[in-house]
Amino acid sequence: MSDTYGAENRTEQATPRRLQRAREEGQIVRAHAVAGAAVLLAGAGLLALAGPKLLDMLEAAMRAGLRLAPEHMRESALLGAAAAAAVRPALLLLAPLLMLLAAVAFAADLAIGGWVFSARPLAPDLNRLNPLSGLRRLFSATALAEIVKALVKLAAVGIVAGWLIRARLDAYLHVAAETWPYAAQHSAALGLDLFLVLAAALAAVTALEVPYQFWSFRNRLKMTRQELKDELREQEGSPQTRRRIRSLRARMARGRMMSEVAKADVVIVNPEHYAAALAYREGGMRAPRLVGKGTGLVALRIREIAAEHAVPVLEAPPLARAIVRHVELGDEIPIGLYGAVAEVLAYVYRLRAAREAGAPPPPLPSGERFAPPPEYGG
Repeated sequence: MSDTYGAENRTEQATPRRLQRAREEGQIVRAHAVAGAAVLLAGAGLLALAGPKLLDMLEAAMRAGLRLAPEHMRESALLGAAAAAAVRPALLLLAPLLMLLAAVAFAADLAIGGWVFSARPLAPDLNRLNPLSGLRRLFSATALAEIVKALVKLAAVGIVAGWLIRARLDAYLHVAAETWPYAAQHSAALGLDLFLVLAAALAAVTALEVPYQFWSFRNRLKMTRQELKDELREQEGSPQTRRRIRSLRARMARGRMMSEVAKADVVIVNPEHYAAALAYREGGMRAPRLVGKGTGLVALRIREIAAEHAVPVLEAPPLARAIVRHVELGDEIPIGLYGAVAEVLAYVYRLRAAREAGAPPPPLPSGERFAPPPEYGG
């Protein structure tokens, strides 16, 4: 199957396993332009808050540099110390700001795809050195989308910048007529406003890229139907393995059921083809519960377990068939069967009392007493 054929037939959404594998390989959603826009916006905000202080520190550093004594210019050791003393205040202010901007860029990048560490992207890949692959990427739909996004950002920022400059054109012209240092202060204020608005505009446009990146990432990870089948086969194993697992599960379920049969109050049989084991704990159950049922060999095994643990076995064919057909294992007996089951339990309690007293068993009531209602089709 060629890559083109596979790409054309990737119509199925990626499974959770596929997404997890991609993450393990270092493939996650990233929108690096968001980090750049966040840095610009944070930088504009920092300049608005700490701009005057930064200018004062830079002015102090410049004054300190211009006040160097002549003897400092002749000796390199003295010149280095004087220069360090001049720039140290500015560095102490700039270092935290730069660290803060780096933290903003890191957090903005992680906010899109989260944190992942994988050495797979560092592995050598000769396909990256293939000129044909490079040309295909250069003229691919992804490259075209990147060009369109760049043009949209440029147009949006250009429109906002043109509108802002036109709206404040008179203020820019008045700066030329002002004297120092007022002209510099007003120029800085106008430039800072322009920077803030443009950074906000770029951040707003870049935020629209995030849904596209998520869509593009999911689209790249789409799977073919054959890949879905292969993944399902890999997770569940071969058909023989699945049949073996189902067989083991059924055997374990029968084992649990037989252990419950040993603690049942009565087993109702058909007499050989159907068997239903009921249990009732007064105060712990609202109604008798079906703890075991089966037909054929399973019914025979239920009878054997009942005989081994002295569980009473009562022949009531219509009731046994009705319970096996209409009651799920572990469920309570439905209201329609209350009367017939109550007659069975009453007889079982009398039988148990007779055994404990060493008396002969009570006579078995007529079969009509154990018959289910007609709607249960016993």
